[in-house]
Amino acid sequence: MTRTVPLLLLLPCLLSGAALAQDQGFGQPMGTFRLTYYWIVFEADFPGRPEVPLFDVKGKALAVVPAEFARRISMEGTGVLRDGRVINLHEKCRFAKHGWCFLEVDRRKAPFGYGSTAPLHPFRTVAALADVIPRGTVVYIPEYDGMPLPGSEGGFTFHDGCFVVEDTGWSLEGKHLDVFALSEEYYRTLHKQVGQQEKVHVYTESELCPGSAAALYDPSNWARELLGP
Repeated sequence: MTRTVPLLLLLPCLLSGAALAQDQGFGQPMGTFRLTYYWIVFEADFPGRPEVPLFDVKGKALAVVPAEFARRISMEGTGVLRDGRVINLHEKCRFAKHGWCFLEVDRRKAPFGYGSTAPLHPFRTVAALADVIPRGTVVYIPEYDGMPLPGSEGGFTFHDGCFVVEDTGWSLEGKHLDVFALSEEYYRTLHKQVGQQEKVHVYTESELCPGSAAALYDPSNWARELLGP
């Protein structure tokens, strides 16, 4: 027999749980989010003959690349060409094979490419729907707090649980966060550490994170090993 519990009896428990999270400095609870990752893709990792042109918004072909690389960069957003140039999704266009035009990235300003509003920062940038979490919002994810990181490109070796929403994605739905993991290898390491369930708790206005997104970054510490000089 299933026993039902009146909502009024459950409400104090729910409220006390939210209050406990705030007392711990976690901040305002946003609920449980699905967690995925995205990363930079490299043309050199994709065999096959160059056959798909990648265009800028004016219709100029920036490069001609293998078909699978064209598909993957249209999904991940940022890629490194064989000649070392970094290109990034720019905006949708009808004449491109996968519906996206690209731009060449100034690596002095954005060594890892751009999100929708700012340069991507490894282990800091997350993508979310704007109507779920507004751009520029700093979020705290307790499941990441204290986690050893697989690389130093973010300028730190242990995560503090703080991220900033500076990107969006065409495949996001509802309560869904996409973490910029920098590389597929790093994604696999992070995925194992967070857990196979791919669910995390998200808080805003956390006392454990700086109020400013800029305070999360130290560009002077960005490593360049992955992309080269």
